[in-house]
Amino acid sequence: MEVIRNLGDKAGLEFSHTRSDIISIDFHLHDAYEIYYLISGDVNYFVENKIYELKQGDVIITNKYEIHKPSFKSNKTYERAFIQFDDAIPVMYGSGAFDLLQCFNGRRKGERNKIEFDAVQRQEFLELMEKLEHTGKNKNPADEILRNTYFIQLLVLLNRAFLSSSGDAVEQKGISARLFPILDHINENLQGDLSLESIEQQFFINRHYLTRLFKKNTGMNLHQYVIYKRLARSKELLARGLSVTEACYSSGFNDYSNFYRLFKRIIGTAPGEYKKRNAY
Repeated sequence: MEVIRNLGDKAGLEFSHTRSDIISIDFHLHDAYEIYYLISGDVNYFVENKIYELKQGDVIITNKYEIHKPSFKSNKTYERAFIQFDDAIPVMYGSGAFDLLQCFNGRRKGERNKIEFDAVQRQEFLELMEKLEHTGKNKNPADEILRNTYFIQLLVLLNRAFLSSSGDAVEQKGISARLFPILDHINENLQGDLSLESIEQQFFINRHYLTRLFKKNTGMNLHQYVIYKRLARSKELLARGLSVTEACYSSGFNDYSNFYRLFKRIIGTAPGEYKKRNAY
């Protein structure tokens, strides 16, 4: 992978622009909001239990509880830019009358992740992305201030497009219809038995065929998807104030040691520390 530019700062705002020819990307589950912009590539974008078919110039937004990943339909060169950020800047500049995180938090997980711009909005979005990249090259205080103002303008633009949109832009072309009820079942039964054997019996589908089907459509295996879904749920429960033990078992893990190990490896911190930083 060629990293064209990765520009971060202490304010919790990072802009990255990357290009690659051969890609293998796992599910993402991180403590940041994300704005993803596809520049080139033959990509489906997986968020929660939805798959968005993307074209050049499309934008995907995700919050810090949504698992997501791109899935590649060909070896076409993949180029994208993305912004990851925490809520420090939006909270500082937002108001009760206009929530800068509305498009990220004011919807159900896995719904309305694809932002629909009109022609004017799309041009404004591109200009703001260019300004963010340009000001990120320099580390002087003036550029940091400018960068934050461009970022706030970008959030205003995203929210206006989100609020004017009538619904969920999910495109299922090229995606097996057999997967969607299975993904819904997983989403609604995280505390239950989600083994391949159980799903095989529930949906009358051969487990080996299901494994191949899921891998073909998402680029990853079903077991890993279930783990990430359960970890995302445990993050929400910890943020709501539940104990680490309660979050473990209420999100579907049956082994505390395994939960603790997976949480620390994938989320990057111990669940107790995560609760201290995020509980509200």
